[in-house]
Amino acid sequence: MLLSWELSKHVWEIVEIRGWLHTVRVVSANLAFLILRDRDGLAQVVFEDANEIKKLEWCLLWTILSAKGTVAEMPKGKFRFELQKASVNVIRKVVYPSPIDISKDEIHADWETLLENKVVALRHPKQMKIFKLAAIIEKNMRAFFEQNWFTQINSPKIIGFPTEWWAEVFEIDYFGRKAYLAQSPQFYKQMMVPVFERVYEIGRAYRAEKSNTSRHLSEILMLDMEMGFIDSFDDIIEMTEKFANFVVKQTWTEAEHLLTALGATKPLLVDQFPRISVDDLHELMLKETGEDYRKEKDLAPSEEKFICEYSAKHWNSDFVIVDWFPWSDAKFYHHQNKDNPNIADRADLLFRGVEIVTLTQREVNYQKLVDQIKAQGQNPEHPGLKHYLDSFKYGMPDEWGFGLGITRFIQKLIGLENIKEAELFPRDVQRITP
Repeated sequence: MLLSWELSKHVWEIVEIRGWLHTVRVVSANLAFLILRDRDGLAQVVFEDANEIKKLEWCLLWTILSAKGTVAEMPKGKFRFELQKASVNVIRKVVYPSPIDISKDEIHADWETLLENKVVALRHPKQMKIFKLAAIIEKNMRAFFEQNWFTQINSPKIIGFPTEWWAEVFEIDYFGRKAYLAQSPQFYKQMMVPVFERVYEIGRAYRAEKSNTSRHLSEILMLDMEMGFIDSFDDIIEMTEKFANFVVKQTWTEAEHLLTALGATKPLLVDQFPRISVDDLHELMLKETGEDYRKEKDLAPSEEKFICEYSAKHWNSDFVIVDWFPWSDAKFYHHQNKDNPNIADRADLLFRGVEIVTLTQREVNYQKLVDQIKAQGQNPEHPGLKHYLDSFKYGMPDEWGFGLGITRFIQKLIGLENIKEAELFPRDVQRITP
């Protein structure tokens, strides 16, 4: 039994393939064209026998079947290789009509209909390509960290203290105690630095943001890493540049056929990404567009879009780093810049209009970390913080880490309009099914 991609290796041989009925067009009693879908893609099967064609009567979309025929090369056809003079074996007939038509090049349905019928929509060839590509991207992310001596970890997703901020956390009842769904593996990956020095994790995170936009989800797929024994903030930037370049180049080399089929544009890459401070970006935005965000501590979405377009045009890079964020907006675990106490040692990596990575140096001095927790109105004696703080009591090297939204990166690499297109079964404010 062959897959569709293997037909080119068996021209003029009699072979068998199996899969799902994608479309069928009966021209006459003695001629029919069937498109079969398997896990690799689509293949055309030509029937020229009335008895074989009759077997297809009342077979609807996604009927499971196998077809046997002679492989022929059709240089001018949509499918370069096809099965001719085929016979068919209907393995399992489908008698329920599909709720959406996925036989065309694009699915023509509104978002709600598409999401409600995602289990069927995912069978569309374009959807298959998106998630095959997603698997390749994730594999290449793992490959980078394995090549750079990182150890993979898997941290708990039920935690006793919010890792980011209280307003956007899912609170749960844990056997009569208050607990939370993890917003990130922040505490745990830092706790593992004294164990392995370099660690990474790919897993789910949960954000209770009441944002129903094209760039937000409530359940997100995150890549998190943490690395000890750094010498300067430049070490952080350099590792991030190497990571992004590796993943993009490796993915494009391995999956150019998928990216091209999805209409993706190859990213502009440079070894050292252009860098601009938050204040300088606010000034540039004002100068170029007239929009004034100089009083804002973070970047506005329009600024992210602007600086990415500016970088591509003027700096020949689809990636751009924004740094020198104000200390007044820092998390308690961030490191305060030694030369300028008004800024945090933090940067954002932006890609094609959105932030995909936040990277920060961590505060590793135990007493200063305790002071920073108190300064933000939290209690360092909280049971959910005790074990985290113990990591710093008993020897923590200078270290840093980042968190990357994998789904958002996939969305922007392909050029999809909505982040939900890059998530198998998206969870947002409105939806927790299928």
